[in-house]
This record gives sequence, C-alpha cells and structure tokens, in this order.
Amino acid sequence: MAVHLVKVAYEGLVTKALKNSEPGPTSGGTVVYEVQGVPPDLGIDDVVAAVRRVGGKPRRHVDHEVAWADLVG
Repeated sequence: MAVHLVKVAYEGLVTKALKNSEPGPTSGGTVVYEVQGVPPDLGIDDVVAAVRRVGGKPRRHVDHEVAWADLVG
C-alpha cells in the first residue's frame, strides 16, 4: 500500500504536496493530508480526485492522516 501527500488550499484547490511536506496546517493557509493505504495501482491523480470528491476536507482523519478506505467508502 502506498502513501501520498495532498495539499488543500484555503479556497479549496486540491493538489499534490511536495515529498518533504509534513501533514498538518501550513503557514500559507493550506493543509497537507497524508493519505495512507492507497492501492499500488493508483497514482497521485487518483488520490487528488478522491479528495476533491469529498469536498477537499476529509471527514475522518487523525492528525491529518487519512485512510484511503475512508475517502472512497
């Protein structure tokens, strides 16, 4: 299972986060989420699309770590 980092801007833009980003709020008004348990056949674009489908704010997360199953389930 893969782990991907996505960032959600204050205005709702969802994009790929840098590899050295840490999950949590940033000083620039964005929030970085670590999506864990992503199947190996899915890429970052699939993860970004899943976060967009939930409105950019995953409902269930612990310290900005989100389970893939919670995004798609």
